[in-house]
Amino acid sequence: MEFEKTELVITEKQLNLFALIAFVGIFLLFYLPFGLFWGFAQTFLGFKLMIKHLLIWLIPMIIIHEGLHGLFWALALNGNFKQIKFGFNKRMLAPYTHCKVSLTKKSYLMGGLAPLFFLGIIPAIVSFITGNAYIFSLALVCIWTSCGDILSCFHLIKTHNTFKVQDHPDKLGFILVKD
Repeated sequence: MEFEKTELVITEKQLNLFALIAFVGIFLLFYLPFGLFWGFAQTFLGFKLMIKHLLIWLIPMIIIHEGLHGLFWALALNGNFKQIKFGFNKRMLAPYTHCKVSLTKKSYLMGGLAPLFFLGIIPAIVSFITGNAYIFSLALVCIWTSCGDILSCFHLIKTHNTFKVQDHPDKLGFILVKD
């Protein structure tokens, strides 16, 4: 049996450009409306306090972010956590989660976007409703740190559902596999 494979990789240049654009977008789409609604003084105080505590939150947020990828991918594999690898890319100074086996497009997307929703979007919505600028600012950091996931999943969404998705073992991206 022969497999057809197509590699889709996000370059560091693409990621950095997207992260820069996302930073501006997050400010305009989220932070500015929050400030207009709840007042910029309160918004700035929450942001300032979050920056002060960011180093305290950084390690737990990274662990939870990567853990959510692993959890959702393992659930798609009927709880097989043996196929999930956690690590740290020294060259890019980035933690990562890697799934060793192919997944369906839907499963890969769910695992790829889980941190964005659970650490970013849902807390941002709740804190916007409650006016908690501290949690809102943390949520925006989590949305921004999901840029690589967003970009990778955006490319995956444009592909056909007939492919299985293999997480790329060495780079940001994936390999599409078709029988």
